[in-house]
Amino acid sequence: MNTIGLSLTTRYDVKPSYIKIICCGDVIYDGAMTEDLDLTHQISHFDQFEMVIYKSGKTKDQVDGDHSQEVTINGITLNGVDLKTGEFGEFMVKGNPYVDDHVLQTNRLHLNGDWILKLPIRNLVGGICAGSREKMKDGFRDCDIACFGCSQTYGALLDYSQSWPQQVRSLTDKSVMNYGVPGSNINEITALVEDYLRDNDAKTLLIYLPHTFRRQTTRNGELTNIQTTDEENKDLIMHGEEHSVASISGDLLDWLDKISKETTVFFGTYHHDEFELFQKTPLKKYMFPFLEGDKYPKASDNLHHGAEFNRDFAKMLVDFLDLG
Repeated sequence: MNTIGLSLTTRYDVKPSYIKIICCGDVIYDGAMTEDLDLTHQISHFDQFEMVIYKSGKTKDQVDGDHSQEVTINGITLNGVDLKTGEFGEFMVKGNPYVDDHVLQTNRLHLNGDWILKLPIRNLVGGICAGSREKMKDGFRDCDIACFGCSQTYGALLDYSQSWPQQVRSLTDKSVMNYGVPGSNINEITALVEDYLRDNDAKTLLIYLPHTFRRQTTRNGELTNIQTTDEENKDLIMHGEEHSVASISGDLLDWLDKISKETTVFFGTYHHDEFELFQKTPLKKYMFPFLEGDKYPKASDNLHHGAEFNRDFAKMLVDFLDLG
């Protein structure tokens, strides 16, 4: 479930604006805007977020009388994250006396027209790419703690014992399995978790997510993982992390709620900006703490976390899970 927040103010001399607000197919408001509005609305799954505000009511008589009639979009939140209404909202001005139809990038609706905010397509549905399970250091089996993620969980360029899942194992008497897959993404990771849970049990699942721009697509009929700066992510990069996290948070919350009925589950990310954004959403209840990796020596490629980070990260998780 996704939570929409919308704040509008109105200013008029004689007659108020008439507005109709539709978000992902749901009508949120339909009527004369005689006062400021602060609305909250719940919407179910969507692949692409779109909000349209239809404004009308500016007549020739009002223009001739120099009467003002304006609606200002103060802010829109999606799952607790502020959306960039001023930068990405477009007002298609149309049906006005004395003014030709045109498009403005604005959050001020002072004429008649349709204001639209559309975010890039983003969803949680994914699959397991060919060969991904074979890349894992451990095979699926029952355990106390099952750890999922990308190369930062796998322990790229490190000895097997230096990955953070194995560091958790060394600090506890628990059986801990490492199901990190180099180059993976949130779509594939959630698919791997579901695949694991079909025939296996873990008392706790720990999911360490890469950047949300990393996702999946289909190329030449084959499922393919897309990395953060790939050309296919041009729109996501332009819109920024706020819109990516906001768009995916509702589906991720529903998914974690479902998984939590089977076992204890927590997730985190190694990207500080996205961690802060996730903390604004209802997902906060499922998050483990953040540890900044920049102050630690990196692995030999100077990109991946090194053994010292993984050691302290494991200690943090052990304390968070109260396993010490």
